Amino acid sequence: MPQKTKKRDELKVLFFITGIGYGDSTREHSNIVAFKKKYPKSKILIACYDNSYDYFKDKYPTIKIKGYKLTGDSLKINWSKFALQNLLLPTYWTIGALKVRLQEFKFNPDLIITDFEPAGISLSRLLNKKCISVFGFDPILYEKYKKENKTSIKEKVQAFYYKNIYHQADMAIIPTLIDKRQQHLEYTYINPSIRITPEELDDEKTLMQELKLKKKPILIMLGGSNFGKLLTNHLTHLADKFKEEFIIFGGDLNQKFPKNIKYIRYTPEFLKYLKVCKGIITLGGQKTLAEALIYKKPILSFPIKEHIEQQLNAYSIKDLIIVSHKHTRKDFETTLKEFIKEMPSLQNKVNNYELKTNGAQQMLKIIQIALEKI
Repeated sequence: MPQKTKKRDELKVLFFITGIGYGDSTREHSNIVAFKKKYPKSKILIACYDNSYDYFKDKYPTIKIKGYKLTGDSLKINWSKFALQNLLLPTYWTIGALKVRLQEFKFNPDLIITDFEPAGISLSRLLNKKCISVFGFDPILYEKYKKENKTSIKEKVQAFYYKNIYHQADMAIIPTLIDKRQQHLEYTYINPSIRITPEELDDEKTLMQELKLKKKPILIMLGGSNFGKLLTNHLTHLADKFKEEFIIFGGDLNQKFPKNIKYIRYTPEFLKYLKVCKGIITLGGQKTLAEALIYKKPILSFPIKEHIEQQLNAYSIKDLIIVSHKHTRKDFETTLKEFIKEMPSLQNKVNNYELKTNGAQQMLKIIQIALEKI
C-alpha cells in the first residue's frame, strides 16, 4: 500500500493543448490545478504552441510544438488558407522530436491528456501509455443538430475527424454546457472547469472601483483569434448610436475606437470584468459561454461559420441566449438592438439555469480511474 501511495504522489502527466485560442488552455489549467492539489508531488509537462505556449510557458515546464493554424477575420474559416498552412504539418517529425525532448526532460509520462491534437494519441501509442481526449465537440448532440440544420461537407469532415480522435483515445471526455446531460457508453460528459467562481471575487461595487468603471459595460470577447474582427469593425461604426460602454477583449486589433469602446487585448482579470458587466457578445467558444452562464450574464453569440464545435456550443443553449448567423453591418445593428432590449428576459433565463462548476473535480476522478491499472 505505501508503494502505491508513493507512486500516485509521483505521477507524471503530459498535456497536449491546442494553441488556436485560450479556451482549451484555461480549461486545462483548472484541471491541472485540481490535479496538483490532489497530487502535489506529481510532475506536469505541457506540449503546446502559439496562444497556449504563451499562456503556459511561465506556469509549467513546456515543450513548444508545431500545431494547427486557423485563420480568418470575418466569422468564417478560410479553408483554402487552412489547407495550405497545415498541409505540411510534420506530425511524424513532431512525434520524433517529442520523444527526444521527453528524454531531455527525463519525463516518462504515466498518462497523456490531449484535446484534438493527434500528436498526443500518436505519442501515447509509441510509448504504450494511456491517452485521454478532452474536447467540446459532442457527437450525440451533432446527430440531433444535423436533423434540424443543414450541415456542409466541411462540417461533416470536422465531425468525422473529432469522432476519430475520440475513438483512438482510451477515454473521451466532453465538457458540456447542458445542465442535465445523460451519460453515454462511449463518451463521458463533465461540467465546465472554471478558474474562479463569482463568489470568490469581490462584490460588484468593489470591482467597479478597482476596474475604474463608472458604468456597467457590455463585453465583446474575441478569444485568441481575429475571427470576430468583423464585429468590432461594425461596432466601431455604430457605437455612437448606443448609450452603452463597450469593452473588447482578445484578437489582435490595430484600429481607432470611439470614446465608448475600450480595447484590452488580454488580461488575467477578465472574470472581474465579466462579473460587473451587463452582458457579453462572443463567438461560439465553449469556455467563454460557460463562464458567462456561470456568472449569470446575458449572451449574444456569433459562432464561426462552418466551425462545427462552435455551432454546436451555441446550439446547445439556444433557448437561453441570442444566436446570430447574420454578419452584415445592418444585421449586426439590428441584432445588437434586440440583445440590449431583451437583456432583462435573457437575465431571467440565465438566472434560472443551474450549470455546475465542478468539471475539474470530475476530471480528477476520471484521471484516477484511468490510472488504476497502471
